[in-house]
Amino acid sequence: MSIALIRPKTLCAWKGPSLLIVNTRGDCGDDEPLAGYYFRETRFLRTLRFEINGDEPWLCESASLEPATLAFTYAYPEVAEYGGGGSGQSGDEVPTDAHGIPQRALTIYLTYAVQLDGFTIAATIANHSPRHRVDCDLGWSVDADFADIQEAQSGKREQNADVETTAGATGIALIYRHTRLRYRSSLEVIAHADWTITPSRIATRVSLEPQTSIELSLRISASAADGSSLPDDVDDRDRVLRAWRNSFAHVAIPGNRTAELLIAKNVRDFASFPLLEGDRDEWLALQAGMPLYPALFGRDTLTAGWQAAWVDRGQSLDASLTRLGRLQSDRIDKWRDEEPGRIPYQVRRGPLALLEINPYAAYYADFASPFMFVIALGHLYSWTGDVAVVRRHWDTVRRILDWARSYGDRDGDGYLEYQTQSSKGTKNQGWKDSGDAIIYEDGTPVPAPLGTCELQGYWFAAQQLAAVMSWALGARSDARGHWRSAMALKKRFNRDWWIDDDACVALAMDSGKRPVPAVSSNIGHCIATGIVGKEHLRAAVGRLFAPDMFSGWGIRTLSTEHRSYNPMSYHCGSVWPVEQATIAFGLRRFGFDARALELAEALFDLAQVYPEHRIPECVGGYARGDRPTPGAYPQANTPQLWNATAFPLIVHTVLGLQPVAPFHLLAVSPALPAWLPEVMLHDVRLGDAKATVRFWRDANGESHGEVVESRGTFRLVQQPPPESISVHMGDRLRALFDTVRH
Repeated sequence: MSIALIRPKTLCAWKGPSLLIVNTRGDCGDDEPLAGYYFRETRFLRTLRFEINGDEPWLCESASLEPATLAFTYAYPEVAEYGGGGSGQSGDEVPTDAHGIPQRALTIYLTYAVQLDGFTIAATIANHSPRHRVDCDLGWSVDADFADIQEAQSGKREQNADVETTAGATGIALIYRHTRLRYRSSLEVIAHADWTITPSRIATRVSLEPQTSIELSLRISASAADGSSLPDDVDDRDRVLRAWRNSFAHVAIPGNRTAELLIAKNVRDFASFPLLEGDRDEWLALQAGMPLYPALFGRDTLTAGWQAAWVDRGQSLDASLTRLGRLQSDRIDKWRDEEPGRIPYQVRRGPLALLEINPYAAYYADFASPFMFVIALGHLYSWTGDVAVVRRHWDTVRRILDWARSYGDRDGDGYLEYQTQSSKGTKNQGWKDSGDAIIYEDGTPVPAPLGTCELQGYWFAAQQLAAVMSWALGARSDARGHWRSAMALKKRFNRDWWIDDDACVALAMDSGKRPVPAVSSNIGHCIATGIVGKEHLRAAVGRLFAPDMFSGWGIRTLSTEHRSYNPMSYHCGSVWPVEQATIAFGLRRFGFDARALELAEALFDLAQVYPEHRIPECVGGYARGDRPTPGAYPQANTPQLWNATAFPLIVHTVLGLQPVAPFHLLAVSPALPAWLPEVMLHDVRLGDAKATVRFWRDANGESHGEVVESRGTFRLVQQPPPESISVHMGDRLRALFDTVRH
């Protein structure tokens, strides 16, 4: 298997609102525009350079030990003249550099440990010379610019001010002299007393006898935007984070340890994304991805939360619902594209947002996030069975549905349409939010107002789940109303959006109510939400897997036959891993098991192309048979939150998990392929119960499931998905018999 590198010149470490981006040497400097230490998307440290006697030590190794920790190994000074057929000196003499230090006498082990409010540098310097004492100067050069991470990415400053630096007895303070922003960064010595400190450098003179070492430590801290100190409850937030992680269910795959490790790595990344900000019940809300999206994005955190709900029983999902519910709009504000009932698309905290240079302090121009809120709450209820949780978020749901009917359906035709009002707004507000994502056959962008097909599907699913939850709350009349509305939408959608010539759903409807006939991955979302009629399902699935759509790595965002196809575009030909999990989920829901497993295997294969099994934000649309790697979008994030949680959703899909926690019931319909002969789910929680469940594939290729151990009431029943079009009554009876037999 080939290995592909994404952003090969940088490494990242993060925890909560803290993000450190360094080059592969472990430095921050002008060679990498994005490098620096960021807190709440503000760059508190622009330059960080480690030197010995004014020189850079020789890098031997760089490593990402875990999401919050980076490590670097150096040697100093490096051999200047090689010989002997290798990279060492040719003779038995011991050459020295201009300072009299024997070559490779020093080894340096440097770690960066990122915390919630800063990061720590720990350096161990050892003298491995057998006979020579080493005297040298060690130091770090630093400065700050307090740029927004979006400014760092673009290379264009939109806000600026002087930075005042002062040197004290134990460190350096860097203060932003902006009239409205008083950021303060500090670099403090926390080990070794004899330091020389200037406004731009902190250094010390060390003397090491042969085979001795010394340890040095520094601490870099951030402040709030007004320059005040941050809350001192870091330990409490860390405890909540550890308790959440320790509660996870986990997967064992005895017959495929590679797949087991791949899932574990992605779950580890999922576990690294809580923002740990706001009120206590919001701490586990998730940020979207590194390095460009260290912020709360509505649809990202909600999608990831329901995808991984079996892992943490929806705890992060509940926190995200809580945070987003408190930010629900109750007004009209064109600058932020706010309308009563809307849920934020993104919530940024850098200088550009705080100064309102852009509208992203809380920006609402997205139709996916509101409906994903309702869908996510439905998933949370299915795993917890807790009506009180539903009731807590129900006012938010009610206002979302009111918004959809009054503001979402702008012209009252029964479909959703969007049109941005903000002067710095996002044009497209569906799943694909790039400006060129929705195009006519000739490649011309479709002007707003317009509605895309998947948004109608989200609205349909949201109304169905609102009906289920209304019923649980005892509002039976409301439940019937939501259900009828959903089914009426489905009926007219299949009448108006289906294109027989393309055997697919139209990508969008323009302002003239003309269908936009583009074959796209949006069809897969429509299948997953259930809005595609039974009469069209087989044709739609077949169209997705035609060679112009299925690359071998996944379903392309746009057909290769379209005039606008570009394999390296954001939404016009690339492959989005998170979409593959959504589509696979929908395929199993309606009985297309073989196709679902084909996508699952492609996604597992794709993850093995990248270090740490981290699939980047989106990959190229090149056919798998044409080249060994798919390529990647030029500025792709890695890791990306919802790509990490795509793998728990694939596990969910392959095992056919159908949680019904109100009845203490987990229905399953495992469809294990030969490459996943056995799967163990340890400590999976359903309602107040916990169980270990084993799934296996027998010699005849049939899949089974059984509870190995449980605590509390945990009922397991084998039953195909209720909406499967390929299952007959005999199949359901055999599944029930298999449950009794095991």
